[in-house]
Amino acid sequence: MRPTTIPIAARVLMLLGICACLTLAAQPAPQAPTAKTNPVRTWTSVNGNTLEGRFVREEEGKIYIERPNGTTVATTRGKLSPIDLAWIDQTSMPSNAVKTLTFTQVPQNEKARMEQYRLVRRLITQTYTQLTNNDRDDKMLAFLERDAQSMYGWKFISSECYLGKNDRKGKIKRLDFLAQVPVPLREAVQMARDKFTLTMPDPVTVRETTVEGEPCWELLNPPDYVSHVYLIIDPETKNIKSFELLFPPPTKP
Repeated sequence: MRPTTIPIAARVLMLLGICACLTLAAQPAPQAPTAKTNPVRTWTSVNGNTLEGRFVREEEGKIYIERPNGTTVATTRGKLSPIDLAWIDQTSMPSNAVKTLTFTQVPQNEKARMEQYRLVRRLITQTYTQLTNNDRDDKMLAFLERDAQSMYGWKFISSECYLGKNDRKGKIKRLDFLAQVPVPLREAVQMARDKFTLTMPDPVTVRETTVEGEPCWELLNPPDYVSHVYLIIDPETKNIKSFELLFPPPTKP
């Protein structure tokens, strides 16, 4: 019985197929990004402690940092400085992603070191939202603006009201508080929740945005009598220069 003869063209195709398989098998599998691609840097906690290491990943509320000796430590956003959080966002998020940060309640010993926090006086914002007639100069809103620096510790306070009948000032529409000097973001968030007496979830989440063309951070989930709380960024220092509170319009009777 004669052996089966394979046509030359078929043999060529078989050899090419075998070579292609060998070539594919020889190619190394793509490697997933690892912490080794990130630089070793100094991380600073909110209480001033430092740690050298590489950013590994952020997962399920934890931030993982690999030390030079190979061990990995886990921390949270609320325990790292705003500079560290900004670095993580720039490294791990797409350039067009909306940035958010979270801040836990500041311990009392840290509040004692916050100069602007200690300077300004606490006021109950909800009280001002309950005023329906702000047209008279003897109302408490006028006193707040007049005594902004001498009594309340702000450089300047201004307001805007919804207009009622005969264009008289009615319910409060917005309040603006200008700090004596720009305030670090963590301190500003604590000032917003404490000095304006705003009941906020812990940790507080802020989102980077713009308002009237100015870059700012917005506090998410304020109480229902406040529609927005904006922390306006100073372009030179990148700290917070002013606080803007917006309030919902009056309900129709």
